[in-house]
Amino acid sequence: MRKEALKVFEKDLPRGRFCVYESQPEIDLLRVKQTHSSIVLPEDDCYGMLADGMVGDSHSLMAILTADCLPIVLLGENEHALVHAGWRGLQNQILINPLIQKIKPFYAFIGPHISQDHYEVSPDFKNNFPDEQLFKEIENKIFFSLSLAAKYQLQRFYPGITIEESFQCTFADEKFHSYRRNKTTQRNWNIYSP
Repeated sequence: MRKEALKVFEKDLPRGRFCVYESQPEIDLLRVKQTHSSIVLPEDDCYGMLADGMVGDSHSLMAILTADCLPIVLLGENEHALVHAGWRGLQNQILINPLIQKIKPFYAFIGPHISQDHYEVSPDFKNNFPDEQLFKEIENKIFFSLSLAAKYQLQRFYPGITIEESFQCTFADEKFHSYRRNKTTQRNWNIYSP
């Protein structure tokens, strides 16, 4: 018998609830096969498909798996989206995918992810993001902020959007799984329940 999944984070949103489990909970979930892409699918077409985001208007629970990347919930007037945004997805502007634009997001919540202080990158990584404000240098090492990159995209394309962030670092807080900390194959189960 499988042990019950431990809930390691939760937050009430203006509509619905966001939770993170340390393993797969025993509940019915909509999910996609994540590929670090900018593909977003409608909830009716997403189960088992290759994508990194889902958009819907039902009461179905959506799940995105992360191990340092950003789990982002976006709320529109009648619809919502759950997105897995790593640096590749952000570089390819997953947050302005036409399906996400269509819901006209007014609110975004960025769940637990690796903080800038622990996300070291190589000098040539800067070619992916020309905005110097996304980087900081500490003792001749370069660190990148995933959340700041996401916030800039959201603010630029959805004027007036409210953005909240968990400020929980998956690398620093051992209750979360972090690929950069120990190359784990386990994932954080980020679930949005409308």
